[in-house]
Amino acid sequence: MAQYLKDDVREDIAAAALKVFALKGYMSATMAEIAKAARISTGNIYRYYENKSVLFDEVVSDDFVRTFTSLLRRRVQSLDGVSDIRTLGPTAAFHLASEELLRFCIDHRLRVIVLLGRAQGSRHEEFSERLVQELIQLAVAHFRSLHPGTRVTATARFNLERIYRNLVGAMVDILTRFEDEALIREAVEGYSKYHLAGLANFFG
Repeated sequence: MAQYLKDDVREDIAAAALKVFALKGYMSATMAEIAKAARISTGNIYRYYENKSVLFDEVVSDDFVRTFTSLLRRRVQSLDGVSDIRTLGPTAAFHLASEELLRFCIDHRLRVIVLLGRAQGSRHEEFSERLVQELIQLAVAHFRSLHPGTRVTATARFNLERIYRNLVGAMVDILTRFEDEALIREAVEGYSKYHLAGLANFFG
């Protein structure tokens, strides 16, 4: 007799997996824990997902990763030619791009936590570090456009790597610590002001 798979059970498994991955990380999470969180048997979970890797790819899809990366790049690139964000009006490209990215992070809070901070052992385990390196490149290009001849020494690069790893880590910590949208927004706004002011002083 053919086996019939239920969409609602599949959705329950995916939702449970996302919570377990966000709490324990991909590497430490087990299919048994995910099955327990989804309130099904461990054997039954394998009717829907062949293994943990396939389940991870379901909840942290390539489309999600591409969209997140695109929104982040758009936010950084919206600062092209801008030397002081305090001069920008509320409808400026930077503010609109920032809101779009933040809205996405709030709507996909657990996925962002997993991608940026809990993906060790998965095929996206290097994503966070690649993101740090790309953000450094974008920041250097931005400040060189404002101040031609800006040099990045070995020690400056060392510090930039820590600045951007702290930025990524702070986003993971904020989304992990707060579930309420208003608190997430408040925390992100406060850290963003600190980060942007620090960068301006760093390159200035």
